[in-house]
Amino acid sequence: MKKENMSDLLELGGMIKGGYSYVIANAGKIVAIITLVIAVLVTFTDMTFSDLTGESFTTTLAVMLISSYLMYFSLEDAGEREGEGSEAFLLASKRYSEVRARITPELIDSLRAFCLEYSGRELEFRRMQYLGEMGYSAGDLSDFRSGKRFPPRARRAFKKAERMKAVKLTPSVLMSGSHAGGRSELTNPKHRKIFDALVSLIPTTLCMIFTVSVILTAKENMTLSTVIDGIVKLSALPIVGFKGMLDGYRFSKDDKSGWLEAKARILESFVEKV
Repeated sequence: MKKENMSDLLELGGMIKGGYSYVIANAGKIVAIITLVIAVLVTFTDMTFSDLTGESFTTTLAVMLISSYLMYFSLEDAGEREGEGSEAFLLASKRYSEVRARITPELIDSLRAFCLEYSGRELEFRRMQYLGEMGYSAGDLSDFRSGKRFPPRARRAFKKAERMKAVKLTPSVLMSGSHAGGRSELTNPKHRKIFDALVSLIPTTLCMIFTVSVILTAKENMTLSTVIDGIVKLSALPIVGFKGMLDGYRFSKDDKSGWLEAKARILESFVEKV
């Protein structure tokens, strides 16, 4: 009996995952179909725009904005989880896990020194790259620092190059998975727990304020045009939802996997030196 229940759960999980994958793969087509249906409905009805200052417009706008907000971020999170199952993310995660496992405790001190050296060289690279794009060289920057006079355009470029800062690179950043990591490996995650929880509760709070304050009354004399009007207003929600899911999926597939790849490359270069 337990095996049957487990099999049913696995099958249900596979169906849900397959459903997410289908929606993501066909989001463009689904949005196009919704757009076509709405265009057809509007074509066969008389369309007018409501007064932008009217109470009805303000109420409808508030409802749609809050609904769109909740729809987007709910499905963005679902898309992000789905993106973590993509081939690109899994390959990046595997590569990163393998090289991270090679960092033993006795290498942490060396890793700290490596981080300082690497961030310094990366800053110098960005600085020289910017100056090269502006038509100047490292020698020009050295002359500027020594007091040589340059035209205003050159001085602005040199000052901007001087203001560039090194990226934050610590053992915590390199060893903290797909997350950014704290300022150091000794940062206690509990210090951010309350803040992160409050941020995650913002959509729920807005939804609660809305549901408590709203007063619903049934519309009288419902007609076909009233139904079509409601469908047109609601048509934006699934489009916003699909966009949220796609954004979340691409964030995991491209941004998070790229972040893991970058950290894996840095750790690999460190391991090759020690």
